Amino acid sequence: MNTYCFRDTPHERHRVQREPGTDRVRVDAAAVDVRAEGGGRFVAIVDGRSERLHAVAHGHEVYVHWRGRAWRIERLDPTRSSAAAGGSAAGASCAPMPGVVVSLQTALGRHVAEGDALLVIESMKLQTTIAAACDGVLTELPLGVGQTFQRGAVLARVTAGAPP
Repeated sequence: MNTYCFRDTPHERHRVQREPGTDRVRVDAAAVDVRAEGGGRFVAIVDGRSERLHAVAHGHEVYVHWRGRAWRIERLDPTRSSAAAGGSAAGASCAPMPGVVVSLQTALGRHVAEGDALLVIESMKLQTTIAAACDGVLTELPLGVGQTFQRGAVLARVTAGAPP
C-alpha cells in the first residue's frame, strides 16, 4: 500500500493512504470515499456532502485543487531520505504548478501571519490563493500581475520574525 503525505501548515503533516480494493482513502484517521469522474475530476464525500476536486499526478507527487487551494501530496518512498521529501525552504511559497499571477494581496515589507493570502494565481483555468508559509515579514514577491511562472518557482518569501 502506498503512503502519501501533505502539509497543511509548515508544522503539520498529514498522511494519506488508499485502502486496497476500495474507492476510499484514509487521511490521517478519517476515511473519505472518492469517485473518479474522468479527466482528473473526482468527487469526495466529506461529512456526508459531495465535494468536487481536481487531481493531476506527476512522478511521485499528486497535485490536488480543492476548495480554492492547491495541495501537493508526495508519495513517501522508504528508499528516499526524509530530508529529500521535506519540501522547500522555510518561509518560501512555491508554485504548485505552472501558471500566471492574477492578483497581489499584500505588499513587500508588510507583516503577515501564517495562512494569510499573498497572491492569487491561475493554472488550467483554476484560481488558487498562495498563502504565507509562516508568520513574518514579506521579503520577496518577484512576480507582478500577468507574469507567468513554472512549477516550483518561488512566488513569495516570508522572513520569520516580529513586525518592525
